[in-house]
Amino acid sequence: MPLTTAEDYPPPSGSLYGAASPAPSKTILIFYSSIVDGKLWCPDCRAVDGLIKSTFDNDDTDWHGVIIYVGDRATWRDSQNKFRKEWKISSIPTLVRLDSEGKEISRLVESAITESSLKTFLATSAL
Repeated sequence: MPLTTAEDYPPPSGSLYGAASPAPSKTILIFYSSIVDGKLWCPDCRAVDGLIKSTFDNDDTDWHGVIIYVGDRATWRDSQNKFRKEWKISSIPTLVRLDSEGKEISRLVESAITESSLKTFLATSAL
């Protein structure tokens, strides 16, 4: 299933897909820095971008990866950043596994995102 992007974010207390549309059972939110001057401004996000794309942006996976851009550097560093407040995101990149109701069940953060850890995260996150 191809990667998609969300313009805004779903609050963690609600469903990403609305009451009438349950989330796919294999949804991962991918919190990334925004693109500035043609590239992700965060070096850690750039470092895992290839892994994220190869994992989620193909027809061979049943995982639904949704990229959510947290803002430019100044916006991200603001303690009132909506992703810091609503989702308790403190580092980027952060991957959040959702259940079928759109609620968080696990996460993988920053330097912990490796090919091996991502495979384990996806394998052990099954509902």
